Amino acid sequence: MSESEEFLYNKKLAAEQEVKQRIDKLAGELIDQFQGQNPLFVCLLRGGVPFASQLMFAITEQDPHFHPEMDYMTVSRYGNSRTAGEPRVAMDLASKTQVSDRPVIVLDDMIDKGATYVFTKKHLENKGAKQVYLAALVQRNIPREIDADFYCFDIDSEEWLTGMGLDDSRIANEANRWAGYIAIANASANEE
Repeated sequence: MSESEEFLYNKKLAAEQEVKQRIDKLAGELIDQFQGQNPLFVCLLRGGVPFASQLMFAITEQDPHFHPEMDYMTVSRYGNSRTAGEPRVAMDLASKTQVSDRPVIVLDDMIDKGATYVFTKKHLENKGAKQVYLAALVQRNIPREIDADFYCFDIDSEEWLTGMGLDDSRIANEANRWAGYIAIANASANEE
């Protein structure tokens, strides 16, 4: 690890190429499961965007006839801190987005304990979603309310993660969110 990388994270858990391979594999699984069902993908902002973008490109590359439709929501729990609060909808889906009687796949960077997803799922069911699924880049291997239906990585660490949607605001606003890797944040950035 170079000196400049040492500042950005403590330990790399998955390099960019491995992240891409796992997302490509997930794309194939989603195509197989939802072919012909007109699913709606809902990306949770902001963390889900790098993952969701790569996933949509992978789906289109593997099956140019699948035509994934995606909209965005912001469900806030953290604000400017690393302490979770009660979830709330900060930005809802576009008013023209059709949810009723469709399978909805929520895309997020990480599932920790699951409270954000449980809240989001109920919100989407209230809008008439046929079924709601969760696809996450990272699922932490800790006790939680619910498991992801689809995920790329199952990670044991409870330390703050960074890269590929997971930002580290202790370094800078949005730091590492657009990095292609997944890593444990720098220890000095973990101090509360």
